[in-house]
Amino acid sequence: MAHWRELLPEKQLFERQLRPEALKADLAALGQAVARCPDGEIEEACAVAAMHELPWVRQALLRALAVRAPQHDEVRAAVGWLTHDYEDFVAFEAVTLAGELRLREVLADLLVIVGRASERVTGFAGKPVGIGHAVVLRAITAIIGSTDQAVLRSVEDELFAEGVDQAEYPARPVEDAADGGSHEHGSMAAVPGGVVLGGPPPAFAGENLLFDWNDPPEERHCAGFRIDKLPVSNAEYDLFAGSPAALRHRFCHPREPKGKLHLRNTLLDSRSGPGHPVTGVDWFDAYAYARSLGKRLPTETEWQRAGEGPDRRAYPWGDEFDGARTRCLPPPSGNGWATVDRWRDELLGLADDPPAHTARERGMPGNVSPFGVGDLSGNVWEWTSSCFDGPAFSPVGTDRDAIDVIYDQRSYVVIKGGTWTSLPEQASLAFRGRDLAFDRHFEIGFRCVCDCGGDGAR
Repeated sequence: MAHWRELLPEKQLFERQLRPEALKADLAALGQAVARCPDGEIEEACAVAAMHELPWVRQALLRALAVRAPQHDEVRAAVGWLTHDYEDFVAFEAVTLAGELRLREVLADLLVIVGRASERVTGFAGKPVGIGHAVVLRAITAIIGSTDQAVLRSVEDELFAEGVDQAEYPARPVEDAADGGSHEHGSMAAVPGGVVLGGPPPAFAGENLLFDWNDPPEERHCAGFRIDKLPVSNAEYDLFAGSPAALRHRFCHPREPKGKLHLRNTLLDSRSGPGHPVTGVDWFDAYAYARSLGKRLPTETEWQRAGEGPDRRAYPWGDEFDGARTRCLPPPSGNGWATVDRWRDELLGLADDPPAHTARERGMPGNVSPFGVGDLSGNVWEWTSSCFDGPAFSPVGTDRDAIDVIYDQRSYVVIKGGTWTSLPEQASLAFRGRDLAFDRHFEIGFRCVCDCGGDGAR
């Protein structure tokens, strides 16, 4: 067998040829070679695992090294570093290993992801997105060795005795207008301007809600606009990701991380076909794609307006949830989910035993808003251009480590719509989820808007 260094795939070659099946074979051979590498090469292999440009290589090396030498100092350091990898499948692998290895040195960083674990384990949900939140919380309790609220709180108080620095939000910089040229409006819906209200929809009044709805009930106004009738598909995104413009970063945000790979991280996932909504892309990928077409990402107000129409409905089709119209996580009984803990247990089951199907193909029957916009509820979350806790999103910094980024509240973006791992409450149009703009999850996609007006005229 060839030496493991000789088996490392090259980023540029893979970018240009897009050979998923060949990469799978290369990764299998690489893992087998690393599993037999000499002791003297473990440190070097760990460095490659932490820094290689292809996320699939990082995951393959991490798996092999964890089997080869789980107690090696450099292996443990690589596991800790990769718990904050921007690619979901790499981070999930590392977080799970961190729990198994009881890596207390990464505990503070994991706690920042979920917030107060002592509150989460008792059912207060915060703003979890899905599987990642559940995997991190499981690792935290494994490292601490307890799910007792008092024990968790004492650890948190010790680690964050001085609190976490509060971010200062700079003014949103003026950015160049999108210059991708003209685009057709046939695949876009016109949405007239209007008002959107924060907080739960009226249909939820009196309900025992499972999630955190402490959003201010403020009025938000938006002018007319056009929005894609369906989220961007894998086929559409792959055309962009393999184009010279993407390889040369022609339409990218000026604060995009250097050396970024624009290929979606679901390329090797056979469950994600050409007609499925694209996932495994971060905010910067979505920004660049939209700009390449002369479009942009919607604000959370525009996104919600496109789904609610004029009557603040809870779902695009009305006020009652209908599982036949979308793809969400069905409750185990007609009584719904009694606690968030039961939902998290289900998510951990999906993490440990991946399902045969994730998102559905685009164009779910009956999942259409009053303005003719489809697939806004369930299936996949969607990126917006709104910062979760502050003004319009504007990335801060370009060369920061992932561990630094998670502490900066300016790095979190509003995501909307829920996903295939969400409960109906999360899939309601008013619910605000959040995630790091740098993260790439197989639960998050996007669609685009343009400022050509929502009154039928360009």
